[in-house]
Amino acid sequence: MDIQNHYYGHSAVFALYCGSRRLRHVSGLIQHGWTVSSPITAQFGDFASWGPARRRLSWTSSSRGWSPDDAGNFFSDGTPMLDAIGAPYLYLLDAARANGAVPERTDRTLVLPLHGTALLKVDGDHGAYAQLVREKEGPATVCLHIDDLHNDEILDAWRSAGHDVVSAGDRRDPQFIGRILWMMSVAKRVVSNRLSTSIMYAAVSGADVAIYGPDFRLGANAAADPGLVMRDLWPEFYDESTPQHVLTSIAEAELGRGDMRTPHELSRLLGWDAHTVVPFLEYWASGPLTKAQTVLGLKKVPEGAHATEKGLSPWHWIRHPLQHLPSPLPKLPAMAAVEPLRP
Repeated sequence: MDIQNHYYGHSAVFALYCGSRRLRHVSGLIQHGWTVSSPITAQFGDFASWGPARRRLSWTSSSRGWSPDDAGNFFSDGTPMLDAIGAPYLYLLDAARANGAVPERTDRTLVLPLHGTALLKVDGDHGAYAQLVREKEGPATVCLHIDDLHNDEILDAWRSAGHDVVSAGDRRDPQFIGRILWMMSVAKRVVSNRLSTSIMYAAVSGADVAIYGPDFRLGANAAADPGLVMRDLWPEFYDESTPQHVLTSIAEAELGRGDMRTPHELSRLLGWDAHTVVPFLEYWASGPLTKAQTVLGLKKVPEGAHATEKGLSPWHWIRHPLQHLPSPLPKLPAMAAVEPLRP
C-alpha cells in the first residue's frame, strides 16, 4: 500500500518467512521502526482516513510508551486499528539462529549515532561524539545512516577520530536488515547516543549495550522530540549497572516477541492469502496521492502525527521527491546475515 512497507527489508523478511518466492504488495501498513508513541501517529498518520480494510500492523502490543487500547488507536466505529505481529528483525534473527548462520561475536564496539533523514535534520556535534567514543571504546566500527554517509562533515568527523565507517545501505535495499543482523551479531558492544531501534536489536541479539554522548536534537520542533521521554520510560537502558538479561527482556517486549505469528496468520494479515491487485494500485496511485494531499495540507492527520516535522513547508518534500515516491519491488534476497557496506 505504501513504500514504507518495504523499508529496511522488512517485507522481504516476511515474504521469505511466509514461503513466498517474490515480494508482494501489502494490504495495509507495516511499522518500520521502534516508536515511543503509537505507530498510528508516529508512522501511519498519512493514511488516517483509510478504513479497516487496510490493516495497521504494529510490532508489539506491550510497549511501555503506548498501548493498543489508547483512545487514538480505534476507528470511529470502535474497530481496533492495530494488529501486532512482531518485528521483522525477530523473524530474521530466529531463522539465522535456527540455520546456524549467525556470525561469531568477535568484533569491536559498534556505534550508531542518532541519524537524520532528507526531511529531518539532526543538530549535534559528531566530532565531539567521535572523540568521546575513541576515549571510552578505542577505535570502533561506526554505522552511519545513508543520509549521514553523504554528509562529508559527518563522515570526516568519525574517520578522523580513527573509526571504521560502514553502512547498512539504502533503506529500500532488501538486504538492509541482513546487514544490521550481521553487525549486531559480531559486535561485543553496541553504543548510541539515544535509545533507538538499533539498541533494541542489539539487546535481543545478545550484545552489551550502552547509551551515552551528546544529546543530538532531532528536527526543528524540539518540543516533539521523542528523546524527551525515553529516559523516563526506559531508565534501565541508561543505567550501566542493569544486567544484560533485563535489557534483553525489555527489548523482546518492545519488539513484540509474544506477538509473532505463524506463516499462515502473517500471510492473512498482510493480505497475501488473496490477490494483491488493489494494494498494487494503491501503492502506485492512490497512496502517493494521499501522501501528497497531507503534505499540501489538503487532508487532515491525527493529532500528533508528523509532530517532529511541524513547520516544514511542502518544499522540503518536493526537494527530495524520490525519497517518498514508490519504486518497483526488488527481488528477494536470502534470509541471512550480510556483511555491511564499506563506503
